[in-house]
Amino acid sequence: MNTFRIFTIATAMLLPVVAGCGDDDNNDTPQQATSFTATLSGANEVPAVTTPATGTATLTVNGDQIDYTVNVADLQNAVVSHIHIAPAGQNGPVRLNLCGTGDPLPDCTSGTGVLATGSNGTTVGDPAITFDSLVSAIRAGNAYVNVHTSTPGCTAGDPGCNPGGEIRGQIQAQ
Repeated sequence: MNTFRIFTIATAMLLPVVAGCGDDDNNDTPQQATSFTATLSGANEVPAVTTPATGTATLTVNGDQIDYTVNVADLQNAVVSHIHIAPAGQNGPVRLNLCGTGDPLPDCTSGTGVLATGSNGTTVGDPAITFDSLVSAIRAGNAYVNVHTSTPGCTAGDPGCNPGGEIRGQIQAQ
């Protein structure tokens, strides 16, 4: 009987210690991704585009804006770049302009190097989408970066003429 009493007292004394051995994080909500990348290629376009062009996009959600850089290689006649909302393998509406849409957004350049760099917190489209909804879609893997190319008088499919998009990449959390 005495052994049972000692066991009960010892167990009661250990309960606060065991309870204190929980998660040291002190943050009950999961950490949400803020850094993202996309690998851009013609094979990711829907339908696929044959092109030597490639690229990468890096995005960082920073408060109420998205800081981004899009780097491209072997791309000619870039006219516009956007973030669209859709899962991989599907086309979706434009939701954030990155370049080529005029002031204050930068013009798109062509060739090797940075296509666009900057920050943007204004969403676009009809119907309108909130910035938080855009970020949620990005975090869920349901957004992509698309770079469109064109020259005056070109026919879609000609080199440097893909007004529907020449290279594309699904945005993924890092």
